[in-house]
Amino acid sequence: MFEAPLNLANQKFQQGYGMNKKFIIFLTIFIILYFTLGYISNIYIDYEWFNINKATGVFWTLFMTKFNVNSIFSGMFAGIFLLNFILMRVLGGGGRIFTNNILDRLRIPLLGSPRKILMIILVFAVIFLSLIMGSAASVYWKEYLIYQNSVPFDTLKFPVDPIFSMNMGFYVFSLPFYKFLYSWVLWSFIIITAFSIVFHLINGGVQLRDGSFDLSLFTRAHLSTLIALIVFIHGTGYLISSYELLYSQIGKFFGAGYTAVNANLMAYKVAMVLSFIGAALLLFNIFKRSFKLPVIVLITIIPALFILGTVYPMLQQRFIVEPNELDKEKPYILNNIQFTRLGYDINRVKEINFPNNTNLTYQDLKKNRSVIENIRLWDYRPLKQTYKQLQELKRYYYFNDVDVDRYVLDGKKTAVNLSARELSIERLAETSKTWINEHLIYTHGYGFVMNRVDKITPEGQPEMIVYDIPPKIKTKMELKRPQIYYGEHKNSYAITRTTIKPGEFDYPSGDTNKYTTYDGTGGTVIDSFFKKVIFALALKDINILISGNLTPETRILYRRNIQEMVSTLTPFLEFDKDPYLVISGGSLYWMMDAYTTSSKFPYSSPIRLNTGRKINYIRNSVKIVIDAYHGNVQYFISDPNDPIIQVYSKIFPGIFKKFSEMSEDLRKHVRYPEDLFNIQSHMLLKYHMLNPNVFYNNEDAWHIPKQVYDGKEELVKSYYLVTRLPNEKTNEFILIIPFTPFNKNNMIAFLVAKCDPESYGEMILYMLPKDKLSYGPLQIEARIDQDPEISKQLTLWSQKGSSVIRGNMLAIPIEDSLLFIEPLYLKADSSEMPELKKVIVSFADNVVMENSLDEALAKIFVKDGKYDDKDFSTRSYKENISDLTDKAYMYYMNAEGFMKGGNWAKYGEELNKLREVITKMKKMKD
Repeated sequence: MFEAPLNLANQKFQQGYGMNKKFIIFLTIFIILYFTLGYISNIYIDYEWFNINKATGVFWTLFMTKFNVNSIFSGMFAGIFLLNFILMRVLGGGGRIFTNNILDRLRIPLLGSPRKILMIILVFAVIFLSLIMGSAASVYWKEYLIYQNSVPFDTLKFPVDPIFSMNMGFYVFSLPFYKFLYSWVLWSFIIITAFSIVFHLINGGVQLRDGSFDLSLFTRAHLSTLIALIVFIHGTGYLISSYELLYSQIGKFFGAGYTAVNANLMAYKVAMVLSFIGAALLLFNIFKRSFKLPVIVLITIIPALFILGTVYPMLQQRFIVEPNELDKEKPYILNNIQFTRLGYDINRVKEINFPNNTNLTYQDLKKNRSVIENIRLWDYRPLKQTYKQLQELKRYYYFNDVDVDRYVLDGKKTAVNLSARELSIERLAETSKTWINEHLIYTHGYGFVMNRVDKITPEGQPEMIVYDIPPKIKTKMELKRPQIYYGEHKNSYAITRTTIKPGEFDYPSGDTNKYTTYDGTGGTVIDSFFKKVIFALALKDINILISGNLTPETRILYRRNIQEMVSTLTPFLEFDKDPYLVISGGSLYWMMDAYTTSSKFPYSSPIRLNTGRKINYIRNSVKIVIDAYHGNVQYFISDPNDPIIQVYSKIFPGIFKKFSEMSEDLRKHVRYPEDLFNIQSHMLLKYHMLNPNVFYNNEDAWHIPKQVYDGKEELVKSYYLVTRLPNEKTNEFILIIPFTPFNKNNMIAFLVAKCDPESYGEMILYMLPKDKLSYGPLQIEARIDQDPEISKQLTLWSQKGSSVIRGNMLAIPIEDSLLFIEPLYLKADSSEMPELKKVIVSFADNVVMENSLDEALAKIFVKDGKYDDKDFSTRSYKENISDLTDKAYMYYMNAEGFMKGGNWAKYGEELNKLREVITKMKKMKD
């Protein structure tokens, strides 16, 4: 009676099982296809992106090198493994030596002998291990490429190493690859030997008899050979370790010292010889049925290494080196000094004495008026806050950074601050964050702002040269393409040339918005269903596939962050963290600096980068230019003498251009990079000492000085200036940083790097006199705090619901003297917009604070209507009239400033001074 319901239930179960089976199969196929297509799509859009930048050669080189290295080493491992297995099967007799084999007694249902299962497992194990070993090798694609294309270091610029007399190229290009190869081969044979032992155990080649292992003749010979190979390979590792002593630190100083050369090196040689003897004895063991002799030799390596490699060096360091350290280590200290200076390219720094006289006069300031007009009063930190308040204009715009550059304005080289007005999708209102807004409408930033570094409005704001939207420009500067599609922003992809009306948002204009259509060559055209599928998978956004706003002319702009762009295109370079905007030919460009680095330069002391990686060799070999509108990336070699960039040029032909191929206008905006300058400055704190005695005792060590910023002490940062250096005829754009002695605050030197094309890269270390006091930045800060009038004013401001920000302390070289200048900003607690209210100037023993730089300079160098440089009567009529004219102009400008600020008392004082000067000029004329 239950038969029918049971049959019905069984029928339904079979139907459900069939449906579930089909669903599982379909789901499995879908998942496999999804991940496969996802992987292919990522490769495809990578290829497309390299193609956009005309760098498919780089793509294929990177892709094929990784693939080839993986394939070669996978094949090598599989070949060695299979050769070893075949030898075991052919020469080992297939397990027939010991007939009492457990495998012959076991039976598995359906399969019979377990040998079939073991063979299947073996095949999969070989494939798996080969892929693992190939994948591990592919990580070293860079070392492989560099080794294949290595070039020797020029021995005229880079001497051979002082211990082994090897070319520097061996250590930088070849040794890293040899070290990888040694490690890979060693582990391959260890794995194969471990497998062989297991195989012999299973196959009956090893048996336990009477409490001891009994090995067949072949097993003994086979394992002896494999272990001999391992020992021999391990012995070669001591040779690699010997070379690596040159960039190790065993004693006080980096690089091979007395103990390393006379003790550790000997230990490695002995261990290597013992290893080779042990390997030979293991091979001899093929004919002699005993492992005793090779085991004894191999066991002696451990105590020998301990005694020779640890105990002996320790005793030598303690009882021979330390009591006579300077004498023993002197030649190695000289090696460390020489090669560190070479590694960081500071051996070319030219030292010049700078007298730091205190007789600077108004006449000197007059001759250097163009220098005074380029003194940077605007610190980038408060200026960035001011830009945000005054010029972001809409919530979705932002200024990422403020840079310093120079432009020719009104016929003069002028230092300016500038910043790109970029778009931030994250700042859109939550209700506006739709897919169409984020990717089709809000696609780009717009324009930039620029101000002179020295000009201030009566309200304490920067005097703008370029500002507002659309850009208002107060000088002769052309701007055809203000749109910024590629920049420092972190926005995702943008889709342009769609059917969205009225188009892409361009900029706000009153109560309405202006729109545009992208007319550039950036991105790729998604003109087929296939491309839509590919990009939808790669970018994980199905809207790309289903949107009805795309046309055959639609372009998708992806990978738009400039740091991501260059690190993807050239992952073998290091990049400066501070790209900067350049205006050239009416278009906007980003300029970046790229470095070639190594951690394998012998005897050069290492430094740790912000990324955490240690290096001991660096060159600024490449300048990068990125079009902010089109997105194309260009690389220009700025240091063709660098051997590393020569190797990369061989590996990736066509990607790097000659520096002379950069447009002349862009070359005018190349600057010495701060990251490199800061690294070199850091190394010079110690490695300016060339005398090994002085170096050993650290007698003349330096520090980066400190300054006060926003109420706290911090290290002085390097800064760009347009100035005229001593004995130079023209103004130059330079990068500068001061130095102080170790644990002292007085200034001892300052380092300068030139940025202009005519003298780019020249580095000068100006040495201040050691027999007299030269005030340092922190000492000037202390004198500011001790000045009763200045201190009183700063305290008063801080008590009125506002805070005082003390900007960068700038040391300005003028003639043979140093002028210290510090801007003061006032920020209300209720506002985020600092205002530049005062300028502090210090020279010699004088410290003054005034409303403007000209007023402060006048207060120091002009007293009671007389110049303090010479007796007025000793000069010619022409000189006096010229000086009085300058003075009259200064008083007029001061008066105008006070009038705009509503300070009528000061305005009257300046008019009285102006009247006195004019009266004096009239008397001279009469």
